[in-house]
This record gives sequence, C-alpha cells and structure tokens, in this order.
Amino acid sequence: MKKSFLALVLLLFLSLWGLCQTNEENEKEAGYLSFQTGFIVDGYNSLGVRTFFEYQKDLKKNWQMGISYEHSRHFGFFMTDQLYDLNSNLSQLSVNGYYKLNLVKDKLFFTSGLGVGVLHVNWDEKDSFGVSVNASLTLNIRVTKRIYIETSPLVVLFPFNRVYYSPMNIDHFDNFYAFTFFPFGIKVKL
Repeated sequence: MKKSFLALVLLLFLSLWGLCQTNEENEKEAGYLSFQTGFIVDGYNSLGVRTFFEYQKDLKKNWQMGISYEHSRHFGFFMTDQLYDLNSNLSQLSVNGYYKLNLVKDKLFFTSGLGVGVLHVNWDEKDSFGVSVNASLTLNIRVTKRIYIETSPLVVLFPFNRVYYSPMNIDHFDNFYAFTFFPFGIKVKL
C-alpha cells in the first residue's frame, strides 16, 4: 500500500512539473486558474464546506489537463445510504483530464473529466490515505474576456458537478465516495 501511494504521489508531482514546463508549442495554449466553493457530502453522512483550486492547461483541440487540490471541513450531517454518521475532513490532490464541449465557442461550454489522485481523510482521531478517482461535468459561462463562472450543469435537478470514489475503508464503512453539493466557482484565463 505504501509503495503504491508513493508511486501515485510521484506521478502527481511529475504531472504538475510537466504542466508547468513551457515551450513554444505550449505557450500558444491557454491556461486557467479555477477556484470553487460549495459543499461536499460523503458516504459517511458528513457534510462539509469545500474549497477547490485547480490549474488547467489547454492541450490540443478540445482537450485539457489539470492538477487540483481541494479541502473540506466537516460542519454537519447529510442523509446518504449509510445508517451511521462519521464526521470527516477531506484533502485531495488530483491530476485530471478534461474534454471541452462548446455550446457557444469560448462563451458557454461544458468540461467533462476524469481524474486520479491521493486522498487524505481525517475522522476525529483517525487518519487514512488512499488512492481515489473522480468524474466531473461542469458548466462554464464567460462573464468577461478572461473570467468564467463555473457551476453544476443542471443545478436545479442535479446540484453537483463532481463525484469521487476510493476503496478506502474504516470501521463498518466500506469504500469511500463523495459528491459536491451546490458548487460555485470562478475560472480565470491566464
């Protein structure tokens, strides 16, 4: 477990390093800095306030790559399929790949993505680390030349834009899953 964790941390570091490298071809492609907030609900019935930061880089055509860090702080409970409550605080570092689907070119578009990362969960006195995967679908709305608003694509029907899964276990809770709840963010084109 420790070797796979270290290998994943190394992969994340190398991906971040690769994103930061510039050459003539990469200088033409746009970069974005994204900040989101809202709530996160996990499979332990924990509801937390979420902060999310991501650096994204345009690749070829409609493909993007990003590296993100997010943290949530428990402040209450939410009803999921679990019978028991467990307050949890989360931190996650991920490498994400996105596909950009333009509805109105560079003014209104969806980004759908998949990512892999390292997850840290703190349950009162216990800490656990694990590998996690995520999937996302985010609506981007341009408000100025360089600023976009990010939110869930169907905020009224499905008020989330990202889901997470990890095979991490604790006590009688099997696996870890979570989803964002009423996400709202700002994306700045660099």
